[in-house]
Amino acid sequence: MMELVYSPPVWATIIAAAFLLTTITLSVYLLFEHLSAYKNPEEQKFLIGVILMVPCYSIESFVSLVNPSISVDCEILRDCYESFAMYCFGRYLVACLGGEERTLEFMEREGRATFKTPLLHHSSHCGIVNHPFPLKYFLNPWKLGPRFYQIVKFGIVQYMIIKSFTAILAVILEAFGVYCEGEFKVGCG
Repeated sequence: MMELVYSPPVWATIIAAAFLLTTITLSVYLLFEHLSAYKNPEEQKFLIGVILMVPCYSIESFVSLVNPSISVDCEILRDCYESFAMYCFGRYLVACLGGEERTLEFMEREGRATFKTPLLHHSSHCGIVNHPFPLKYFLNPWKLGPRFYQIVKFGIVQYMIIKSFTAILAVILEAFGVYCEGEFKVGCG
């Protein structure tokens, strides 16, 4: 039996290559701009980690289009980097507020403040973060402060661990031929 080899349409490959070159060019430009004006390393080192997410996604998408047989492996690498970029973004936000101590002070101040305009429009009031439907029926509102900060930090680390673990699990399942991406069957992972 002859196996069919997938070949994307030429127009799709050309368009994808053009977008790939555009994203890499713009990302490298932005990266060099930050490195040439590296005056605030606490913020910029984490921002660089976030900026590199763009070429990571575009390379993964292009390679998956051109060679779908290795798309799972590329997707796994992208997922691992995505979890790192999420960590970088969280650390970047803390660095922008002046570090952990100043972030906690800011949250405590916001938690005590009684502004007419809430910190998070339609989801908080007087330093309280209300959850959206359906979570509001299971979780109590969170008050801005040290506990909220710990919950957010825990959530980011938990996301990093789970995302990396499931990516590695996908590699193992793919190696045994039971990954079946997007299918919900008893014999598939």
